[in-house]
Amino acid sequence: MLPFSTEFPVLPRADRAAFVAEVIAWFRGMQHQTVLSGSSDAELDGANVFVRSDSGEQLRMRELQTNEGWDAVGFRYDLPDDSGRVWRTECVLKRAAAEGGQDLIRLRTQCIATTPGARLAPPRKPYLIKALLKSGWGGKDKQFSVTDQPVWLESSDDDLASAVSVNLGEATKWLPNVYVSATGESSWLLTRREIEKLAYDLGGVAHVVVEPDRAFSFDLRDEVDGRNAYGGTVGLSVPGQGIVRRYYLGWQIQDTRELAVAIKNGAMALRSQMPSFGWDWTELQEQALRAQREREKDSLTEEEWNQLHKEEIDNLQERIRELELQLSARPAAGLGTDEAEFSTDNLVQRIGPEVYSGEISDRLRLAAKSTLSVADQIGLDKRSAVILQRVIERLPVSPALAELKQDLARATKDPKRVASGLTSLLVRYGYREKSDNKHIRLEADKGYDGLDAVTIPKTPSENRGLKNLQKQIERTLGITKLDD
Repeated sequence: MLPFSTEFPVLPRADRAAFVAEVIAWFRGMQHQTVLSGSSDAELDGANVFVRSDSGEQLRMRELQTNEGWDAVGFRYDLPDDSGRVWRTECVLKRAAAEGGQDLIRLRTQCIATTPGARLAPPRKPYLIKALLKSGWGGKDKQFSVTDQPVWLESSDDDLASAVSVNLGEATKWLPNVYVSATGESSWLLTRREIEKLAYDLGGVAHVVVEPDRAFSFDLRDEVDGRNAYGGTVGLSVPGQGIVRRYYLGWQIQDTRELAVAIKNGAMALRSQMPSFGWDWTELQEQALRAQREREKDSLTEEEWNQLHKEEIDNLQERIRELELQLSARPAAGLGTDEAEFSTDNLVQRIGPEVYSGEISDRLRLAAKSTLSVADQIGLDKRSAVILQRVIERLPVSPALAELKQDLARATKDPKRVASGLTSLLVRYGYREKSDNKHIRLEADKGYDGLDAVTIPKTPSENRGLKNLQKQIERTLGITKLDD
């Protein structure tokens, strides 16, 4: 099982004691910890700390010093449970490792089996992240501050530029972005409170960015050639890539509570898989031991030298075990669960590309309605009828369908711009421009079987002709009955 990990810039601190104080306060706030029950803060304020309780809890803290002062400080905390597992939390603060001289913090949690057959559980986000953000440690991640509050965009050129950067993966470096598109004026699939709760849960893991209204969404689409999340869809954007996952109500996600959980889990898994630039615990150990060896090489006794050498070997073996664990976990994570076998992403891979997000779901819904309409004629059994009726009732039409129809209506509104408008629109929905003579001919891209060619006149047409053209394209796309 892969660990949960995240890293983000924090405001620089001249004295590492402030970080140590936050860590100790976090430990002492745990209800069931016993490792600090007999230790004073002074005993924990050292360059190399190791504390162990009778219950098996272990806390290690280490600091790396250079000629310029402290360079890194971190801890590893192991908490065993009664199910043959150890919950491990690691955190390292690296000085001036992020842009603008900011410090960089990296945290990781994992569940480790200590007995055969122990059932592993998903690793958790440590409360220490919330505590640090609450105390104002959050730094600047390119355009956004690291916080546990949503970014509420406004209808301005500057915020539109920010939205473009988010959807194209250019707004941040350290954390992914959850982009919440609008369904209307200050309305979204999630309520304002649910959005605020999502941002709180994802503080230090992902930025939650919320667009103001549908007009903003239309302007954004023009800027990014339709690659944005829109119509209520929530997009998960990765630095350097852009939107890699979209979330909306459908057969997998039935309500907004499930939607928020899916977004949260997706963002946490994605952040854990992103490349790391900060130090983890074993890296801190390696650097500290190396510095100690160089600093004290002339004064160490043979016994002390052997002990230091043994610690370095143990640390390298620990690094090897961690890498082996990650390699063994990745194939299993890639296989997915039974639920993933029927996921939207998997269906798209098996069936073919979608004209719009949720197309396959909408067409299966239409198939269910069509089958029920002739249930008596074909002798459909009662159980099948009940299941198909539930598909219709519990599988909502995807919001992207309404968005596509609205786009077609907008593109056929102006006679002077209908040719260029429809061409750029249909290119985003599975077509490519084939020829450009008296008429513009568009043909379906490879994999979009069943889509006939579309011919668009270059010369302006009257309003009746534009309306007919819109209806003709809707019939060609096969979307006229999908939202009935």
